[in-house]
This record gives sequence, C-alpha cells and structure tokens, in this order.
Amino acid sequence: MLEWLFLLLPVAAAYGWFMGKNSVKHTELKERASVTRNLSSGLNFLLTDQEDKAIEQLLELLDIEAATIETYLALANLFRRKGDWDKAIRIHEKLHQLKLAKPQAQQIQYELAKDYFSAGLYDRAESLATPLVKTTRWREPALKQLFSIFTASHDWHKALALQTEVRQSESRSLKIALANMAVEAMQNQPDAIALQQLTDANPLAIRPRFALAKFYLAAEQGDQAKAPLLSIIKQKPQWSADILPLLQQCHFGDDEWYQLLSQLANKQHNVTACALLADWLAEHGSATAAEQFLLDKLQQQPSIRLFQKLLQVRQHQSSAAADALFSVEELVQAYLAKKVLYSCRNCGFKTRQQYWLCPSCQQWETVEPITGIDGR
Repeated sequence: MLEWLFLLLPVAAAYGWFMGKNSVKHTELKERASVTRNLSSGLNFLLTDQEDKAIEQLLELLDIEAATIETYLALANLFRRKGDWDKAIRIHEKLHQLKLAKPQAQQIQYELAKDYFSAGLYDRAESLATPLVKTTRWREPALKQLFSIFTASHDWHKALALQTEVRQSESRSLKIALANMAVEAMQNQPDAIALQQLTDANPLAIRPRFALAKFYLAAEQGDQAKAPLLSIIKQKPQWSADILPLLQQCHFGDDEWYQLLSQLANKQHNVTACALLADWLAEHGSATAAEQFLLDKLQQQPSIRLFQKLLQVRQHQSSAAADALFSVEELVQAYLAKKVLYSCRNCGFKTRQQYWLCPSCQQWETVEPITGIDGR
C-alpha cells in the first residue's frame, strides 16, 4: 500500500502543477478582461465628451499597462493642443511617478515642463527643464523651453548663464536668441565695448550690430556706426528699408553713396534703394534721368512705392500737372498707409511695426521687412 502512495506522488504533483498553471492563466485572463473593460470605458467617456471621467478611468490602467506610455503621451499632447493644460498635467504627472526607463522618463519630464509653461507655472517648468540641459538628447529642446520661460519672465541673466550649453548646441535659433537676450540685458546701460564683443561673438545675429550702430548715432559718431550697419545690409539685404535711413546719418562721399545704392538697386532689387537712387540722380543729374530710371525699374519690378516716387519726380517737372499728380499721390499714400511693412518668415505674422521677437511664434529676428509689389 505504501508503495502505491509513492507511485501516486508524481501524479499528484503533475496535477497540482497543471491546476496551478490554469489558475494563473485564469487570473491573467481576468486581469486582461478588466483592463479591456476599463480601457473601453475610458474611451467611451472620451467619445461622449466626459473627459474628466475618461482621464480617471485611463489613469487607473497606468500601473497595469506601463507599456502603453506612447498612447498616454499622445492623449496628453492632444489635451495640451486643445488648451486643456490641467488635463495634460494630470496625465504627465501620473506618468512621471512611474518607474520607467531613462529615455522615457526624460521625455515625460520634458513634456511635463511644457505643460507647466503653458499653464503659466514657470518655476515648475524651469525646475524640470534645467536638469535636461545636461543630457545629449534633450539639451536643445530643454534650452528652447528654458529660453521661452526666461523670455516670458524677462530673466535675461538666467539665459546668459547658459551660454556654454548654447555654444555646445548646433541650433542657429538658440544662438540668435541668446544674443538678443544679451542686448535686452543691457538696454538700460548700453556699452559700446560690450556691444562690440557681443557682435564679434554672435555673427549670426543682427541685433547686436543694430544696437551698436544706434549707440554710436545717439553719440553723434556716424563714422563708427557705418561699419555695423553695412555688415547688416551685406548679410540681410532685405533690411535695407530700415538700415539705409540710418546710413544717411553717417558720413558718405557722393560716389560711395551712389555705389552702395546702385548695388542694392540693381543686384538686390531693393525698393528703398531704388527710391533713394532716384533722389540722388535728380539732385546730381537731372529729373529726366531720375524719371527714366524709375520707369525702367517699374517695367522690371512693379512696385507701388516706386510708382509713388515717379509721381513725386513728375510733380517737380510739370507745374501744370502738379495738382493732379499730387491728388493721385495722396490716394497712393492712403493705400500704402494701410499695408503691413513686416512679416514673420517663421509663422507669417504681419505687422506695421518692427519686432525683434515675433509676438506670435516667439522667435527672435524672424520679423523682417516684406518684399513684393507693396514692399519697401
């Protein structure tokens, strides 16, 4: 009898293993069924615009289904784009509490920093974004996020403390932003030496050179202002509309001024340069030469502003037609007075006022003079 018991032991063990395995499978199936029900319930709440209930339902699944992180990130980003920052924050905060792999954890930290910034919680956003600056993958996005924070709060000196990290980045926009923030930091106490150093260290940015030239012009040192202004025109000919009036305050010989205007008018087809060159021809040559120059340019490049200049030249030539031409010029001027002068090349924002920081997309030095038939 005892021998039979020993023979039955393996059978009992096998039976126990089989039943145990079935029990585990049954438990897993129950858990998966529960997850499926909760997920379906959460999605139903979303589809019926019961977003708060949907979030609560879906967040309960996080501890069970951590593998679905990308789904939750997409959902949170959807809420953020809709402006529902509190909902995005709740999801990202819950994700941030999970023990995840480093790449996922850093991504969630960055996304949460963006949520806090959107909600106006700048201190929280800064505390999350700052450590990411030390990482290779998130250095550039984190720096851009921090610069957005410092721009909103006008903490220019905090941005300048990150200049080493910015130089390690390959981002052109970050380097231009840093140069602009440096100019902002010295707005109350401009210094020629500091502005010159800033100009030399940031060849991509035009604002330090613009600020340096304005400093010299305010001090009635036109000769010193000439070089930075000419370098801006060489790099960004589209800025001639704003730079040429400043260069007129500098000391130019007649031939030097003529050569500059000719190059901009004939090679860059700049409308402001064409108008100024017509004035030069009328003064140093004849009104007929100025008129013929404008007619040629209008055939090559239709422009309302050059047409206005032609009307002005003809008024001086014909006193009999002066009154009629003056009335037409007034109509043209009324038309131009309503036209925008600047446009952001990044987001398309249009304005009559010049901004170093685009009010729409918050990018530095992207708002530039417009070209085309109404351009300058």
